[in-house]
Amino acid sequence: MNVDSEVISVGVIGSGGMGARHAETLSGTISGARVGGVMDLDRPRAEELAANCGSDVMVFEDEQELIRHGDIDAVVITTPDETHAGLVMECLQNEKPVFCEKPLATTAEDARKIVDAEVELDRKMIQVGFMRRYDPQHLSVKNAIDSGEIGRPVLFKGTHRNIGALEGTSSESILVNSAIHDLDSARWMLGREIEEVYVQGTNTGAAADDEVLDLQIIHLNLGGGSLANIEVYVNAGYGYEVDLEVVGDEGTIHIAPANAPELRKERYAGHPVEEDWLERFPDAYVLEMRRWIEDLHGEKLTGPDAWDGYISLLAVETCIASLQSGSKEPFEAPQCPQLYKTRGA
Repeated sequence: MNVDSEVISVGVIGSGGMGARHAETLSGTISGARVGGVMDLDRPRAEELAANCGSDVMVFEDEQELIRHGDIDAVVITTPDETHAGLVMECLQNEKPVFCEKPLATTAEDARKIVDAEVELDRKMIQVGFMRRYDPQHLSVKNAIDSGEIGRPVLFKGTHRNIGALEGTSSESILVNSAIHDLDSARWMLGREIEEVYVQGTNTGAAADDEVLDLQIIHLNLGGGSLANIEVYVNAGYGYEVDLEVVGDEGTIHIAPANAPELRKERYAGHPVEEDWLERFPDAYVLEMRRWIEDLHGEKLTGPDAWDGYISLLAVETCIASLQSGSKEPFEAPQCPQLYKTRGA
């Protein structure tokens, strides 16, 4: 992949919460990598992040300039969703490995163009930020399923709640930006492809716009007779929570309690709830970056790839169709190119 054999210089595009988290992880936690450059439209914020990552970190005015720079070996994209597809394509055109936060694009059509471009290169260059695949709690459930501890998995039960919706949230963007994690988790956990979706939503009264369906229930039929039931609620109010249980024909497995001790006192039992995803998944963000860098050194990407990003967006668009029609919608995954047949994490 044309990366240095000892230290990979990574350019980070976007210096907000996720960009800062990845940049600080790369510069302070992971061996074999360094932050070579930072780009953000908010230059003072980019300069501050660059300074935190080292004295020789470049600050760029333009995304393409960073991607094309000879001293940048690989790129991390943490910009707004609508910019992802164009930046990923620029990385492919410059043959730079790229880690892109989800979603890979905002439409399945654009994601398919990315897949086709990567297939044309005949090597995997893209990893998508489905970080639940690296979360120790999710991995413990996945390992139990794969080892046969609960028999054949028949039901995925997921809960995904945010403290409050971001400004501009729509019924559709909840599926594109939030539920996409759960759709990927169901496919990954059960090792099955989606065959049918049915989505219902309601306005809870907490949304700024009374037309927004801020609580959505997604029902999936997957191959092998497996089912999934997913709740996505972006105005839960009390905090950020991701919960998961998988039911098998010989037992069930549930992710461990939240990352905090449970207090029992005066007829009360409870634990704190995280405020956002950065608090909930700190280990996962480190582990996915470490694995990505290790894979780049080994010249073989094993994480969630462009095909996963594409299929998840196809599933999202099918969910949107179901939400709008009020009916079940069939889902038929296209044939997977050979490049993606050997799957990793």
